[in-house]
Amino acid sequence: MPTERVPLQRPRRGHVTNAQWWELRLGPNPSGSVFTSKEELKSAWERAREGMMAFLNPGRRAMGWWEFDAEGLRYPGYDLERSVLWRAGKLRADERLTLEREWRAEFETAQAPDFMLNDGSGELLKGDCARAAHYRHHDIPRELVRRWEVAARRRRARARGAESGAESGAASEAAQEKAPGAVSGIRGEEESTGLQPDANTTAAALK
Repeated sequence: MPTERVPLQRPRRGHVTNAQWWELRLGPNPSGSVFTSKEELKSAWERAREGMMAFLNPGRRAMGWWEFDAEGLRYPGYDLERSVLWRAGKLRADERLTLEREWRAEFETAQAPDFMLNDGSGELLKGDCARAAHYRHHDIPRELVRRWEVAARRRRARARGAESGAESGAASEAAQEKAPGAVSGIRGEEESTGLQPDANTTAAALK
C-alpha cells in the first residue's frame, strides 16, 4: 500500500561523515583537518572505533587508534606497523596467528639456495643480502627471523648427518660384498686349526 512516509536516513559508519571516517582512518589530508577540535576528533573516534577496526586487515590500525588507543606507542609508518604491533603485544590472537603464518611462508621462500631478489633499482640481490631485503620488505620481526634461522640450521645439520650415515652404510655394504667367500673362509679355518691332510700319512697308506 503506498505511503508518504519518508524513510529515516540512519547515519552510517559509526555516526560519522565520510570525510571524518577517512581522516580517522588515514589522518588529515594536506588541506587540513575536518574536525574543529581534539574533543570532536576523539568523540568521532569513539563512535567509529568498532566498525573501523573490523574493517582493517590483520596487523593494521587506524590513525584514530594510534592517536587515542596506542598507549604510548608512536606510529612507525606503514612499512613497520605490523612488526611494531607484534613486538608490543598489541595484536589480537587471531591477528598474531595470521601474521606469523604469512611471515613464516615468506621466510621459507627465501631459504632456497639460489634465492634472488630485484630490489627495484635494477640491482639483483643474491644470497643473504637478498634474504635480508626480503625480510624487510615483508616486515618480518627480527626476533622471528633469528628463531627460524636457528631451526633451519638444525634441520640442515640433521639432513647432512642422515646423508652421511646413509653413505657410510652403503660403503659398509660394499665392503662386505668384496669380502672372501665361504670357501675361502673355511680354507682359512683349516689352516688355522691343522685340519689339512698329512701328505706322509697319505703316501704310507697307498703303499
